[in-house]
Amino acid sequence: MALVTADVELGALGTHYYDTLPTEVREAIVATHPRPDSKRRILHAFHADLAHRPRATLGNAKADVLDRPEDHYARPNFVRIIEDSP
Repeated sequence: MALVTADVELGALGTHYYDTLPTEVREAIVATHPRPDSKRRILHAFHADLAHRPRATLGNAKADVLDRPEDHYARPNFVRIIEDSP
């Protein structure tokens, strides 16, 4: 599970692992394990999983708490995070 999570965090979200790996290591990983069109495919999989149960998409309580009183708070957009990742 940890390996799958690390793959999603690096490949789809571009989070913490991305900044810790040298460019040549990241390029070697992608060359060895290419994932063509992976961002579109993962978003499609998330959509297919949630489309039939839209109530499961209710935001988490922490985001709801910040959203109301904080004028400057901008709720993160999961799709944009994936699309904008390196």
